[in-house]
Amino acid sequence: VAIPDWYRFISETATLIVEQQNTKRLQLVRGKLYELLSNCIPFGVIFEVLCQELMKKMDSSLKSTVVYWAAFYEAQCQLGTKPIFHLEAFVAKIMSTYKKHLVSFAFSEE
Repeated sequence: VAIPDWYRFISETATLIVEQQNTKRLQLVRGKLYELLSNCIPFGVIFEVLCQELMKKMDSSLKSTVVYWAAFYEAQCQLGTKPIFHLEAFVAKIMSTYKKHLVSFAFSEE
């Protein structure tokens, strides 16, 4: 079964989120999310697939956090008018959480 292009695109976006956590990367990811939305991929599908792909790439201790924030921002998205704002807020939250996890992990090894 062939994987749709949009699914592969979201998977690549998840990789970008995990590789670096900075404002320049957030801006790049925002552009990718906007491209998905402009190609009529529903925000619910983007949240679901992005959440699944992020969980594949992160430590198991962060999985519940990723799911929690995905559900939170998806619910906010349903109440709001501009899905890109909520998708970007989700990505920023995950980047921040992941960066804190990496830093705390680095300090705990010393």
